[in-house]
Amino acid sequence: MYRTIRRVGAVLGLVTGTASTAQAGTLDPQSPQALCGLGYAPVDQDPIRDAQTGSRLGTVHLLYNRVTGFACTATVKSAYPGTLTRTRVYLALEYLPTQVDDGARLHPAGPVRAYVRGGCTIWGGLMADPGAAVHHHDRANPAIGGIGTCF
Repeated sequence: MYRTIRRVGAVLGLVTGTASTAQAGTLDPQSPQALCGLGYAPVDQDPIRDAQTGSRLGTVHLLYNRVTGFACTATVKSAYPGTLTRTRVYLALEYLPTQVDDGARLHPAGPVRAYVRGGCTIWGGLMADPGAAVHHHDRANPAIGGIGTCF
C-alpha cells in the first residue's frame, strides 16, 4: 500500500510539476522528452551539422508513445541557443499532410505529433546559422527529404 501511494504521489508530482528530484528526477525543459510529453520514448535521432565545419548545430529527435500510437519529432539546438535562427522539424505520413514547425526560434522547433501506429513516416529537420545558411540533418535524403521509419 505504501509503495502504491508513493508511486501515485510521484506521478501526480510529475503532472503538477511539484515532485522532488529524488522521486521523479529532473527533466530539461528543452529535451525532446519534455517537449513531447509523458509517455514518449526515444526511437531515433539524427545530428544536424554545419556543412563546412562539421560542428554539431543540433539534433532531430523521433519519439513514440506506445499507448497512444502517436509519434513526436523535435529539433533541439546545440549551437546558437537563445539566438533567433531558423529551426525546422517535420513528420510526414503516407496520404496525410506533413506536420511542420518551421520558423525563427530561440530554442527548439516542435513538438510535431501524428498518429503513426501501423504505418510509416518520413521525419527530419534543419537549422540555419546566424548567417542564414541552411544545414540539413546527416541522413537527409534529397529524394524524400527525411528518414523513413515504420511503426
